[in-house]
Amino acid sequence: MSAVKSSTAAVFMGVFCVPFGLFCLIWTVIFTVRAQYLSAIVSLGTAVFLLGYIAMLALVANREVIPRVSRDDSGTTFRPDRRVDRLLMVASFAAFVAMVVYAIFAPLEMLNIRPPRGYERYLVIACASGAFVSVFSLRQIVRRRGTSYLRMTVHGIETGTTMTSEESPWDDVTDVADRKPNARHANGATYIIDSDGRPRELPTHWYTPDGHALRELMRFYWQHPDDREELADGRAIRRLEAVSRGAS
Repeated sequence: MSAVKSSTAAVFMGVFCVPFGLFCLIWTVIFTVRAQYLSAIVSLGTAVFLLGYIAMLALVANREVIPRVSRDDSGTTFRPDRRVDRLLMVASFAAFVAMVVYAIFAPLEMLNIRPPRGYERYLVIACASGAFVSVFSLRQIVRRRGTSYLRMTVHGIETGTTMTSEESPWDDVTDVADRKPNARHANGATYIIDSDGRPRELPTHWYTPDGHALRELMRFYWQHPDDREELADGRAIRRLEAVSRGAS
């Protein structure tokens, strides 16, 4: 079900985002030829964001993702497919630049981009708000060297996204699920439910096809405390490979 939903979402967003992204690219060239460079930056940033995000969705929907895994003496760290990670980082930075330039220069009437009448103020507010939030997101990306990660050790499980990083002892985890509590359908992500009942989301479908193999690995170590030493000696990597082969 999650694979179907991912493909449907990619197609649905592609119908809008790809034509509009190409439209923005065309206007980037036009603005550049006219020496309207601030407008060209906004247009280019928008195009890179839209096309980069759609390219990432296509990789995930086509199940063409391969996790990056590293190990040290205390545990194993998993990161998304390198292409997914880079596309998201580039798209995020491009959107940030476009929003900053628009929020600063549109009120000064220094751009040659005209939104629908009556929406000028709202678009400036939206871009300013988006840029403000993006500062924290980009800071997290730089600090954590990517858009998300999962780290499992003998003692606990740590996750990081573009907004937060959280760590829990294994004893505090009450479930590792493929959907939020009370949700009807899976979406490819994995939800770690702590003892306080709050779900923590990790986009595991950016790591392994449909998120299945990595989710099963997380569930295995949650349910089998005696095997968690594998996380520190390299056997967790081989176990993930075995689960991935079984899921393919």
